[in-house]
This record gives sequence, structure tokens and C-alpha cells, in this order.
Amino acid sequence: MAERLGLTILPEDQSLEAGSLCLYWKEDVLSLGRAGSREYPVAVDFVRALQQRRQGPELLIKAVTGNLSVKLAVIDATAGLGRDSAILLGRGLAVTMVEQNPVVAALLENAIDRLKLQDAEAAGRLSLNSADAADYLAQHRADVVYLDPMFAASGKSALAKKDMQLFQHLLGHGDEDSRLLDAALASAEYRVVVKRALKAPPLAGREPGVAIKGKAVRFDVYPLKSLKQLNA
Repeated sequence: MAERLGLTILPEDQSLEAGSLCLYWKEDVLSLGRAGSREYPVAVDFVRALQQRRQGPELLIKAVTGNLSVKLAVIDATAGLGRDSAILLGRGLAVTMVEQNPVVAALLENAIDRLKLQDAEAAGRLSLNSADAADYLAQHRADVVYLDPMFAASGKSALAKKDMQLFQHLLGHGDEDSRLLDAALASAEYRVVVKRALKAPPLAGREPGVAIKGKAVRFDVYPLKSLKQLNA
């Protein structure tokens, strides 16, 4: 993995400049953290996510499925740390994660490998592609495409959390919103769902068909076809 990512393997006792981002490998778990930090490194854990369902995922499920009992195939085109993918997976959906950053993709890949050992059925509905999201969407289709572009750095968003701070530092901010939304709309069969900060403007300035609002975030839905056709 280190060779594939172009990283150096260091002995455990070698010191690094404080604050440097590092990948750690311990007991078959890959995690991301800062050298010299007292905080635990961040790892993706689909096993725990499926066992301990996060509170408040109902808005996401409503946005993606329309509250219908349908088994959809979803492309999570901006997978990040896989949290929303885990929620969708826990509801029985098939999820394809797309993550361009190779380090973040490695964290997801490691988490899938561990899930296979604990829940083969769920792991069979989860896949990962390390690719540019818009390029991937141009060549693949799904029932629903889900987008969660990173919140703008306002100092008031979820990025204040430790793991999101690490993630932001690693990836920075993208500026290809219009290209990504165009690709999602061309790829999705039934709808595109975009997660936004509650007061943020619509992605690429395009108004959704409907917005499902929570206390801190909202889900903008761009309907293409009625999901009710799947129950017909």
C-alpha cells in the first residue's frame, strides 16, 4: 500500500515534525492522524457504523428513496469518509463509493476489507472506485447519484470536528461544482441528491426540485423520474 501511494514506511520510534499528516497501520486497521497529536487517528469503520446506526439519518433516506420501500443502486460520488454510504448500506441499498483522493480511498478500502470478515452480505453491496467523480459518472449509471461536496470553510460547519479538519487539510476545497452536478444529472436514472449546509446556496446555483431540511443540513433533490415506477 505504501508503494502504491508513494509513501515512506517509517519505524514506530522515528519522530516526525509535529502536525505532519501520517497514515498508521495497527492490527490491520489503517488510520489517518497527525504526528505528535494526543488525539487518536481517524479510521473508517463500516462494521461499527452498521452496528451503531447514527441518529438522525431519516432525512437522507427520505431524500434518496422518497420513503418508498425500494432497493436502489446508489453512486456516492463524493464518498469521503463513507459515513453517508454506511447509512444507505444499512438500509439495504447497494452503494458504489467514488473517491478521488488515493489516501482517503485507501482508508475506505481497508474498511471494506474488514467489513468482509464480519458481514459478507453487506460488503457485497458496497464497492469502491478511486477515480475523479465526474469522469466516473460519465461512464456509469445508477438509480440515484448522491453528492456531498465539502462545506465551505466558514468556521461554523461540521468541519470543526477533528476528523473533518484532517480531511479538509488533506483534500482542500474543490471548485468544479457545475461539472460535477452536470455529470450526476446525466448519470442518474431517477434523481440526484445533494447534501448542503442549511444556509448554503444550491450547488452550482441550480435550484433543486425540492429541499428536505434538517437543523444543520438540507438535502436538495433533483428529480428526473418518479421512484414510484420501481414499485409498479
